[in-house]
Amino acid sequence: MTALHFLNVFTGGVAAGGLFIVLVSYARSLNGMSAAEISRLHARFHPPTHRWMQAMTLTGAATAIIIAVVDRQGHFSGTLLILAGIPGAALQAVLSRYWVVPWSDEMIAWGESGAPADFRAVVERWTRFHAWRVVGAVEAFVCYAVALLVR
Repeated sequence: MTALHFLNVFTGGVAAGGLFIVLVSYARSLNGMSAAEISRLHARFHPPTHRWMQAMTLTGAATAIIIAVVDRQGHFSGTLLILAGIPGAALQAVLSRYWVVPWSDEMIAWGESGAPADFRAVVERWTRFHAWRVVGAVEAFVCYAVALLVR
C-alpha cells in the first residue's frame, strides 16, 4: 500500500509541478514570439510534454481509485481526500483533451499553413485554459498529499 501512495503522490506532484512550470515559464515566453516561432517551439515541446503529463495524471487518478478501493485500514478522511483529488485530475484531463491539446495542434500547424490574424488571441485562450488545467492538477496533488498525511 505504501508503494501505491508514493506513486499516487509522486505522479500527482509531477503533473501539478510540470503544468505549473509550463504556465509560469513556457506560456509567458510565447507572448514575445512570432507565430512561426510559437509553431516551431510548440512542435518540439508539446508532444512529449503532453504524453508525460497525460501519463502522470492518469496514473495519479488510477492509483487514487485503487487506494480508495483497496485500503482497508479504516482511514475514512484519507479515503475522502484521495477521492476528492479525482475531480481535479478529471478537470485537467477534460480541458486537455477537448481544448488545450487541439489548440496546441493548431499552433503547430501554423508552421505549414500560416497563423491566423488573431494568433495572439489564440495563444491567450490557450494560456487561460492551461491555467485551469494547473488548478485541477494542483487540487488533485494537494488532496493526494494531504490524504497521505492523515493516513
